[in-house]
Parts: sequence; structure tokens; C-alpha cells
Amino acid sequence: MSDILSFPNEAERLWANGNKKLAEQEFLAAKQLFEQLYRLEPNFQHCQKLVQILQDLGEFPQALEVAEDYLDDFLNELTSFEMYLRLLMLDGQYLAVHRWLQQTSRSFEQIQQDLQKLEYAQALIGANERVIKKNQLQQWDQTNHPVPQKAWNNWLKNSSLTEFLQLAQEFLPTAKNPFLLPKLVEELVKVGATGEVIIQGKTVHLSELTLLEETAALRRAHECIQHQQLKDVQLEEMITAEIDAHFALMYPFLPNEEEISAWIESYLLEYQQLFGDEAAGEKLQHYGAIQQRKQVLRQIYQKLM
Repeated sequence: MSDILSFPNEAERLWANGNKKLAEQEFLAAKQLFEQLYRLEPNFQHCQKLVQILQDLGEFPQALEVAEDYLDDFLNELTSFEMYLRLLMLDGQYLAVHRWLQQTSRSFEQIQQDLQKLEYAQALIGANERVIKKNQLQQWDQTNHPVPQKAWNNWLKNSSLTEFLQLAQEFLPTAKNPFLLPKLVEELVKVGATGEVIIQGKTVHLSELTLLEETAALRRAHECIQHQQLKDVQLEEMITAEIDAHFALMYPFLPNEEEISAWIESYLLEYQQLFGDEAAGEKLQHYGAIQQRKQVLRQIYQKLM
């Protein structure tokens, strides 16, 4: 009986040929083979391989885009997490590295040292870029519109934490765009910035702030809505969505926790009045200051339509 010859399947063939091209330093050919493999069998192992090749080719944005497919896996393993952080640094996303380091309890001393060196180098060569970034902030401030996330991500690139804080300290005291101001503050909190900024004439200590979704005020608001045990699910969703939208514009100056129940009551009364409850309209008169604040917030959103 003749021996049975074993032929590799397509995935095994692509893996073997791709590694062979890598060993021969034929990176473009290896990239094509591993792209085929990833399309054929998308998994974390193949994703890592493709990301590494794209990184070696200097195609950092593409590598990060591929890594997003298995981001949780990259973050869960120490070596792959470090790989992801280094890829962000290569792409000039220094602030993103600060954000991830803020969120992890693991120690990345070498990453932190390398990040510090890169940011120092960026500070030496980036004087012209700082002027461009400042001008862009001023242009966005005049629009009174939300900043597209892609444009925001591009603006954040190639900024050190120190430079970003300086830009924010210069810009925030006179900021007028109601969408840009909280976005800038939230980014400062995400990257772990410390120090003081002036917002609307008030001194804000960054170390005392939390992200909007982690604030006691917003958590209390959601609890109050749930405590109402509204039978109309759609109404509950509408109130929650409006609260989230309004608090997003007010951040970081949110109502005190003891004021939250009054805010929620005002929303409930408004909808009850809308549905024909005259008594609700009378009760609503007791919430004049809150109603005025809500009117201003609603006008901001109405101008977008």
C-alpha cells in the first residue's frame, strides 16, 4: 500500500508561504499572503500577524484599523497590549497611549519612558504644528457645531500631554462652542491631565474631575428615572436620552446631586403636560430656573437642524 500524501489546506499554505516571504524580507508579498489568510480565516493569531507586517511596512493607520477587529484580545494579553501601545506611538497617538495607561493597572515602565522621549522630541520639532492646532480650535469654536470624531482624532495626533494641556489652558477661558468645550475637558480627564484650567470664569482642578458617564450627577439622574418605574418604556427612553444630551453640554458643570430629583421631575411634568395633563403644567411653574436652563440647551440643539 502506498503512503498517503498529506497536502496542507489553503490556510496552512498561506501561513507557510507568508512566513517564508517574511524570512526572505519580502514584506509586500508577505502582506498580500497574510491579507488573504485573514480574509479566509479571521482570528486573533492571523490578525496579530497582519498587524505586525503592516507595522513593519510603516502602514500604521492601517495596522490600527485591523487591530480594532480584535481590540479586546490585544488589550487582554500583556505582549499584545504592549504591541498595540507601541503602534499607537508610531502613529503619533501619544494622548491615546496616555488614555490606555490611565485605564490599566499593569505597569509599562519601558513604554512610559519611550513615550516621554517621543513627546520631548515632538515638543522640539512641533512649534509650527502647535500654531496650526490652535488655529483649528479657534475655527471650530466659531462654528457652534459638534466636531466630527475623525477630525478630532486627527487633531489629537502628534500632541504631547504637556502641549495638549497648554493648548487647553489657553483656549478654554474664552471657549464659546458648547460642543467643543466639554469635549476638550473630557479628553483632558481621559489622558490623566492635572493642573488647573479656567472655564466660564471658574477655576477647575482637573484632578477632581471624572468622565461624564462616571459623574455622580448622571448616575443619580439615571437612578431617579428608574425609580419612577414608568410603565411607558418609550417615555423613559426619551427622558433618559434628553438628560444625557443636556448633561453632555453642561459638563463639567452639572447640577448637584440634591438637585437631580427636581430635574427629573421637571422632565416628567413636561411630558405629562404635553399629553394633556393641565395639573402638570401648573406644577412645572415651580421649576422656573431649571426650565430656563433646559430652554437654552434645547436651542443649542435646534440650531443644528
